[in-house]
Amino acid sequence: MPERLPRVLVVEDNADTADIIQRRLQLDGMEPVVCMRGAEAKTLLGQRQFDAVVLDIMMPDVSGFEVLEHVRATPALADLPVIMLTAKASPQDREQAKDMCADAYIVKPFGPHDLVRTLRGCFRRRSNAAAAPAN
Repeated sequence: MPERLPRVLVVEDNADTADIIQRRLQLDGMEPVVCMRGAEAKTLLGQRQFDAVVLDIMMPDVSGFEVLEHVRATPALADLPVIMLTAKASPQDREQAKDMCADAYIVKPFGPHDLVRTLRGCFRRRSNAAAAPAN
């Protein structure tokens, strides 16, 4: 039985950006699931299993920070890798994401290959942590 492709929830309210991300992740052997609203992301996270989340901060309903807070506060999701992908480049925003335990912070405009490399690094760290013997 073939191994399941890594499933990535992409939360991005700009249709063109979401399309670029979706196409790149598909080309790199991932299964992207795209939604354009934070509330929808929270619902999907409760319904399906994901291997990572790519999360914009500025959205029309629930902010990316609110979605990140939901992920970290939900025991079944708390270890899920979350990559913030945003136009917000201020040190304060980066610090807030770090304080909320985001795994990475990528500023738009971005190179899709950088996103893929970051996701693969998250998958490797998660796999290595799962394979490490318990003390």
